[in-house]
Amino acid sequence: MFAGDAKRKTGRGKLQLKSNGSTFRTNLNILMEKLNSTGSSFIRCIKPNEKMAPQEFNGASIMSQLHSAGIPAVLELMQAGYPSRTHFSDLYGMYKKHMPAKLSKLDPKLFTRALFQALGLNTNDFTYGVSKVFFKPGKFAAFDQMMNGDPEHLREMLKKVEQWLIKARWR
Repeated sequence: MFAGDAKRKTGRGKLQLKSNGSTFRTNLNILMEKLNSTGSSFIRCIKPNEKMAPQEFNGASIMSQLHSAGIPAVLELMQAGYPSRTHFSDLYGMYKKHMPAKLSKLDPKLFTRALFQALGLNTNDFTYGVSKVFFKPGKFAAFDQMMNGDPEHLREMLKKVEQWLIKARWR
């Protein structure tokens, strides 16, 4: 974040005092290095009331915080029964090495949509999110098994993806 600070040189013979800003920057860089080196998980904390008094709950404030954190959308997905999920870029990355040059330039989300259409997957078995595709129970395993077939099947599937893209662009 502040990569240029490490390269800054101090003047010769000058007394340099550490400012609050430089201390903050240093601590922030250390924190960012730690976060980037680990697979962090975050816990969302909800304030029960403005006074922070025990056993007192303000429903409107709690709901506002939950909406701001996007919790209702996550709960709707889970309630709808989409426990398996994967990033579009992960699906794209798994099959990129087998793609012809035309397909390897596609956006991961577009490739995923084209792939599912080409395979004729039932649209009730999955749904698209902003950055992920969500699967009904057991459907991701079936999809993965379908994709891990022989190389001839993979080439055939990629031809179907190309055909679907041509038809979609024509429409």
